[in-house]
Amino acid sequence: MDHRLLDRIRDLHGSLGTDLVCITRMVEDDTPRADLLRDLGERLTELGAALLRRSDDVDADVLAKLPDDGWLPESGTRHRALAMAHNVGARPLRCGRIYLALCGAPCFPFYGRDLAGRTARHERCRTCRNRLFR
Repeated sequence: MDHRLLDRIRDLHGSLGTDLVCITRMVEDDTPRADLLRDLGERLTELGAALLRRSDDVDADVLAKLPDDGWLPESGTRHRALAMAHNVGARPLRCGRIYLALCGAPCFPFYGRDLAGRTARHERCRTCRNRLFR
């Protein structure tokens, strides 16, 4: 799926310059052509819908790997035996390999579906708790 999307993006990238030149000329010459506008609009709409669908799929995959309660260990540089646990919320924001917690702290997705209860041993961030239970 990602390769097909990438091909469509490359196709759009390859033709967009020409499309824009034609549309600009059309506007400058005051010679409107609905076919040019419709073609570009349809391609952009279809690509946008495909990207949104793929985004939903990726999001669902990510959510399936995270703990149901949303608590993850922080990825900061503190030198403690156990890092603070932060809540990444129901719709976690991924930033590279880490997730941003409700309080803004970066968190590792290490424990994922933590059946061993490791995240339960971490002290929970007071700011995240306060934001969860407002």
